[in-house]
Amino acid sequence: MRDRARWRNWGRNQECSPAAVESPTSELEVVESVLRAKRAGQTVKVVGAGHSFTGIACTDGRMLRLGALNRVVALDRDARTVTVEGGIPLWQLNGELATRDLALANLGDIDRQSISGAIATATHGGGKRFGGLATFVTELELVTADGEVLRCSREEEADVFACARVGLGALGVITKVTLQCDPAFRLHSIEKPRPLDALVDDLDGIVDHNEHIDCYWFPHTDVATVKVANRTDEPIRTKSSWKAWRDDILLANYAFGAAAALGRRRPDLVPKLMNLVAGGIGKTEIVDMSHEVLCSRRLVRFVEMEYAIPRPELGKTLLRVRDLIEGEGLSVNFPIELRVAAGDDIPLSTAHGRETGYLAVHLSAGTPFDRYFRGVEAIMDDVGGRPHWGKMHYQRAETLAPRYPEWAWFQTVRARLDPDGRFVNPYLDRVLGPVGP
Repeated sequence: MRDRARWRNWGRNQECSPAAVESPTSELEVVESVLRAKRAGQTVKVVGAGHSFTGIACTDGRMLRLGALNRVVALDRDARTVTVEGGIPLWQLNGELATRDLALANLGDIDRQSISGAIATATHGGGKRFGGLATFVTELELVTADGEVLRCSREEEADVFACARVGLGALGVITKVTLQCDPAFRLHSIEKPRPLDALVDDLDGIVDHNEHIDCYWFPHTDVATVKVANRTDEPIRTKSSWKAWRDDILLANYAFGAAAALGRRRPDLVPKLMNLVAGGIGKTEIVDMSHEVLCSRRLVRFVEMEYAIPRPELGKTLLRVRDLIEGEGLSVNFPIELRVAAGDDIPLSTAHGRETGYLAVHLSAGTPFDRYFRGVEAIMDDVGGRPHWGKMHYQRAETLAPRYPEWAWFQTVRARLDPDGRFVNPYLDRVLGPVGP
């Protein structure tokens, strides 16, 4: 344990000074940590890789780091399920699954998050057939505010299971997760540039005819990129080591990072820099294992806002964001990302009850973001947008509740599991309101 450690998130836009930091190595030690906090009258928050851009992990109470809870606990080959500890990062999970000839059906672009953090914030990939990572969960174990280890599934503690899959850390400490997997599979990926208007015009066709999609538009340019990936039996065909380093590290990270840094110092140069970056984009085609295709290395730090909106609104909303940037004379030094996901039945999932389009805006870390992000949020409000729980937004419980049909259900479960607010913090106070029926 360390006293008054200073903690900062990956994006460097959130920090806090917990009264104590603990790194439990077992579920029993998590129980003991929660009970110590209870006796001391402290709140408890869990932190994984710190990849949330909100204050969802911040606390002045007791912070639990679950990095040591990273083991594979059980495997059911017939059911194709795997049970892992809640602190396992996605990159390690992907590797563990690959050694067992398994894979998750879909993944997001970044694989640094812990599995418990990823599901708690409704992290998702891109593809209309697939829900977010939380939809792959078949069973959970969590430590409640009283130190009880609660096991839940669709058959056992079904209300808790429904809500805890996207629980924002408000219901307890997730210590074990059982995930539905697919047999390991390869993807044929094609990424190439195309004009922005063509992307918007063809977006429905791109989504409908491909399993996985991930699209970017480069502000201040007419250039977008479209990455599609589909399952294949073709043999693995990847870039050479030199080309992979040049494209994925030198250009996508170091060169882009240098351009972003220059843009922070000279906002007037951002349009020229974005055109320079976009002009260097070419076609890339590979065949590789699914997690190698879907996940990318991100070395340039940024802050991000992402909204979930009805899928039919996605292209039109992107054009409204373009008009905002141009009309307000904003200097935007990071691409805007578009993805889609299937609807689901999880109460606080951003895709609850509807096929969903996701629009994410970014700025490099250290760039003032308030004016841009507030302007984007106003557009999202017009189309019933739901903010990603782990990314920047300005919503409050009063504005969020009407957007979630099962809001009251979640609040009832929360009040039952944490009546004294053991797992609260300022972020949850803002977005969920006080604990109560």
